[in-house]
Amino acid sequence: MEKESTYKEIIKLNRDRIYRICCGYVHNADERNDVFQEILINIWKSLDNFRGQAAVSTWIYRITVNTCLSYLRTEQRRNRHIDRDASETIDLLTEDNNEESEEQKHLLDRLYRRIITLSPIDRAVISLYLEDVSTKESAEILGISEANVRVKLHRIRKALKEMEDDYEN
Repeated sequence: MEKESTYKEIIKLNRDRIYRICCGYVHNADERNDVFQEILINIWKSLDNFRGQAAVSTWIYRITVNTCLSYLRTEQRRNRHIDRDASETIDLLTEDNNEESEEQKHLLDRLYRRIITLSPIDRAVISLYLEDVSTKESAEILGISEANVRVKLHRIRKALKEMEDDYEN
């Protein structure tokens, strides 16, 4: 019973964050829900092996990102087309927040349309950044150095800015 209550608490605290990361990788709603469920299963399976050497959030991010990357590799091998329309994602992200203006929804839509063009590792870096994960924790999750995370963030921001400039012109 302790495992079940621990699991429920972890999911309760991290559900939204996990889902937002899924949104950065999987844009088809049905497939995204499948990946989300797979992440929940992977967390359950891995719970007995969690040794507490890292923060729970770091462990959760790592499972989430690795599951998403595994999904993308599987999809690429199958040569399936990944839906690149982010409007569905934006609707899901904003449906609980009726206070958001149409302009904010439009800006989020444009941001996610740019993010989905990034490489999977860059999507992971920017997703963690958008979730306010520290550079140190991002490095642990992704298995790269903090310096590499900072360099990637700088390049990603620059690329996103260039995409914005191209969009405006």
